[in-house]
Amino acid sequence: MSSLEHPSEGVQPGLTVSDLVGRDTGLLGAGREGLAVRERLRSLAPEQAVTVYVESELTPELMARFAPEDRWITGPLDAARLTAHELLVRSPGVSPYRAPLVAARAAGVGFTTATNLWLAEHPGASTIAVTGTKGKSTTTALIRHLLCAAGQRAEAVGNIGVPLVACDPNAADWWVVELSSYQLCDLVESPTWGVLLNLSDEHLDWHGGGAPYRGDKLRLAGLVPRGRLVANRADAGLAAALADRDDVAWFNEPGGFQVVDGALREAGQPLPGLPGAPGAHNLANLAAALTLLGRLDLPAFDRTAALAGFQGLPHRLFTLGERDGLRFVDDSLSTTPVATLAALEALRGVPVTVLVGGLDRGLDWAVHAPALRAAGPHALIGLPDSGSTVLGTLGAAGLAPPGGLHPVADMGEAVRLACALTPPGGVVLLSPGAPSFPRYRDYRERAGDFARHARATPGGENDA
Repeated sequence: MSSLEHPSEGVQPGLTVSDLVGRDTGLLGAGREGLAVRERLRSLAPEQAVTVYVESELTPELMARFAPEDRWITGPLDAARLTAHELLVRSPGVSPYRAPLVAARAAGVGFTTATNLWLAEHPGASTIAVTGTKGKSTTTALIRHLLCAAGQRAEAVGNIGVPLVACDPNAADWWVVELSSYQLCDLVESPTWGVLLNLSDEHLDWHGGGAPYRGDKLRLAGLVPRGRLVANRADAGLAAALADRDDVAWFNEPGGFQVVDGALREAGQPLPGLPGAPGAHNLANLAAALTLLGRLDLPAFDRTAALAGFQGLPHRLFTLGERDGLRFVDDSLSTTPVATLAALEALRGVPVTVLVGGLDRGLDWAVHAPALRAAGPHALIGLPDSGSTVLGTLGAAGLAPPGGLHPVADMGEAVRLACALTPPGGVVLLSPGAPSFPRYRDYRERAGDFARHARATPGGENDA
């Protein structure tokens, strides 16, 4: 792929929502970001219509959230229609590597995104962009929590919750923005600070391969000002990619905040961990957060007290409760094999039956088989659509947990089987290592289905 074909080449820098007024604009996607852009534009130009492109089911509820005058185009994206617009605002779920978008760029159609629009409109805002294959949601929440403990007004936004474009710039001193590769691939505006946690293959189908994915993640390193990048020295991919940079604030290296033998240390001295967010992977997230905060000019605060008050995110190693001597843990935010491994490491020492599978993105689980074998799960249960394939791959790679490998048809069957397989005192863990589509709308709906079945007993409700 030449540089001219990269999605960022089609983005018009400096565009704000005000620049959409009076222009023939199409919205690619009608999710949270698309809706937020539409609401901002409507506040500026109430009579202006836009064309909204959706490939999912068009419901009256969805249409009601937009303006009555808007035009709706459903079904697969069509290059001829897209090239008729002056400007397209891409939502994160729509890959810019798809042929219709490539054709529109080649035809000279301008592109932008919600994140680009807000950053261009508010260049003086203090923003901290956080990305990584895993851990970005927890790290975003941690940074926000610690900033608040230091007396700052801070909000966690972006992929973790409210779209940045919907935010009032005067409502916070700091904006901690979780950015996925979907949002970074064509980001051209510059956040104030950047945090790179780790880098492993993910979303290969969306990006068209591992190299484009890694390149899109690493775009953050080139966007932030010199001296404003925090990165993980222990991640071989990041260490190699940033080897020629002399301005990186590294964590997980001697002399700084580093996770050693499952404990966090600063310059070799032990530090308190995170009671509300267990696991070595969360200590690495904390190392990143503390490294960043050490570079900011903040008032002194009681760091130990602040960390004791931090609670992990819902759907990230969140204990739902217990039933019949088993603990049920919701890790539905896990969308990569690496995240599943981190969850198993955090629960090491008890028998764990883990539910894996979801959208099949072509990731090779075989490369993770040795680490999974070392993590010692009691059993693996494969959820559709990819669960059966994942189990077949791992079995062929030599993974043979004592409780076996079991493909199932749905969540209900998975939970019932897990309850039968897991010894007393064990854990039933939903850590799919895959996105929730197409069976569920998102990871929250998947988690809700898991929780419903975890609560179901012959006698009725329980505390799971």
